[in-house]
Amino acid sequence: MKLFNDQAAAAVASLDSADAAYCAKLEQRFAHMGISSKAASSAVQSLVEADAVPQVGVWTALPSAFKGLFQKKTEVKPAASEVFEASLSEALA
Repeated sequence: MKLFNDQAAAAVASLDSADAAYCAKLEQRFAHMGISSKAASSAVQSLVEADAVPQVGVWTALPSAFKGLFQKKTEVKPAASEVFEASLSEALA
């Protein structure tokens, strides 16, 4: 599938492999969304010219990135309604 025009393809070819791969996926998404070749080419050229192609992995968050952000699991106390139901059951028994 070739959605980008020659100028946009040349701009993508000037990028490093990770950024070029991002733009290739972007091209597929644009095609899937029905965006015209002209609009898609303009968009990717603007990204390249502005040096605004997102860095690879920016959106990836591994579990190790969250260490220390969350409290360790603590004992879960029963809700008041559960305590009431238990004591009511015991009283009726």
